Amino acid sequence: MLLEACAIFLICIYGGYFGAAAGVLLLALLLRAGHAPLAHANASKNVILGIANGVAAIIFAVVAPVYWPAVLALGIGCLIGSRLGPIVVRHAPATPLRVLIGAAGLALAVKLGIDAYT
Repeated sequence: MLLEACAIFLICIYGGYFGAAAGVLLLALLLRAGHAPLAHANASKNVILGIANGVAAIIFAVVAPVYWPAVLALGIGCLIGSRLGPIVVRHAPATPLRVLIGAAGLALAVKLGIDAYT
């Protein structure tokens, strides 16, 4: 139990700073360590990472310069996306949506890669 708690703590630190794949790591750990069904493990993951990200946001806001207009725009986008995302996923055809998401991710990766070298 102590080992799982330490692993969750480390994933929360990693997730609060980087964010990348922390949800996948934590979900895998919760499913491996516990006997909860996927829906319960996913709900636990959302709560744990929500708290970790909230703590990280407060720390960053206190110790680092923040461009607050960008925070407002991202917050509005997050709220709209959290309401519309599940509706779109439920009603959109699966294959074209997956292709669109994959193409958008690939385009973003290429753009970021090009920007990193220019």
